[in-house]
Amino acid sequence: MTIAAVLLAAGAGTRFDGPTHKLLAPWGAGSVFGAALASAASAGLDEVIVVTGAVDLTPVVALAGVDALVVRNERWADGQAMSLRRGMVEAARRGHDALVVGLGDQPSVPAQAWAAVAAADSPIAVARFAVGRRPPVRLADAVWTLLPFTGDAGARELIAARPDLVVDVQVDGDPRDIDTPADLCSDADRQYVEERLGRRPRAPFAVAARTDDGRPAVIANPPLLDDGTPMPTRFWLIDPDLSRAIGTLENAGGVNGVEAELGLDALAVVHERASIERDSLLSTDHVGPRPSGGVGGTRVGVKCLHTHYAAFLAGTGDPVGAWVQARLDESSHHGEVL
Repeated sequence: MTIAAVLLAAGAGTRFDGPTHKLLAPWGAGSVFGAALASAASAGLDEVIVVTGAVDLTPVVALAGVDALVVRNERWADGQAMSLRRGMVEAARRGHDALVVGLGDQPSVPAQAWAAVAAADSPIAVARFAVGRRPPVRLADAVWTLLPFTGDAGARELIAARPDLVVDVQVDGDPRDIDTPADLCSDADRQYVEERLGRRPRAPFAVAARTDDGRPAVIANPPLLDDGTPMPTRFWLIDPDLSRAIGTLENAGGVNGVEAELGLDALAVVHERASIERDSLLSTDHVGPRPSGGVGGTRVGVKCLHTHYAAFLAGTGDPVGAWVQARLDESSHHGEVL
């Protein structure tokens, strides 16, 4: 038996009034969709099928390096049922015996939830989180012909109509789906960030890294602000203690030090990679101004250690940020106060 993960990512996301499509909104070190894709791809299923529609997600898939089949639902505007059937038809064409369906706007559903649902021995298996039933849902091929053709209910209609075919699978994780910019972070996060910035953020943001006590340390920004202004800085360090420590490191010649150690050629690769990741969050049909440069908008060398360290904490592997971390660790080891 083979099982495909089917990630539905075709809707318009009309309730999300941010500067990008909700699936391209910032989440962790990447995007909402990128996080959902990473979980589905890490679940150990036989294949990942991504169903797109309103927005082209192939750049995000390519950037993630995930071996996923991307298929477009030309009738995405007709509702989720059509996207589900598009994924089902593709799974059948490729010889799969079951599929596990999840949503591209659920970035915090862990791979373990996908795997647990896939392992269930039932025609239909539904993940049950602490808040109740949510995707992902396992659908054996015996029930595919029972799925609706229209509407946004997807498999929910079949689950409600045939409880005799359904088992619940207890799983851990956060099944929230991102419908509005407010879903990207908590009210407490927004209040703290506003206090740190001294103003309201000019675009929806996500928390990319936290301090040991749970406060936001790094926020992830979209490539465009609410008014369409390009935003070159993807990751912003807002923790005051870390900001002061890195400021001291800069004053001690840290920028020149890391440039000399890493070299301009290696830094050019860092900026190019950051530019590709940031641009992948723009719709492929975007026209108008867009951010330029690499980390923090820089084209050559290092302009600011803070932006590189923020990217490192966000999980991008930024080598300048890694250099900063090593210096901070050395200072802590020697009892220095930064």
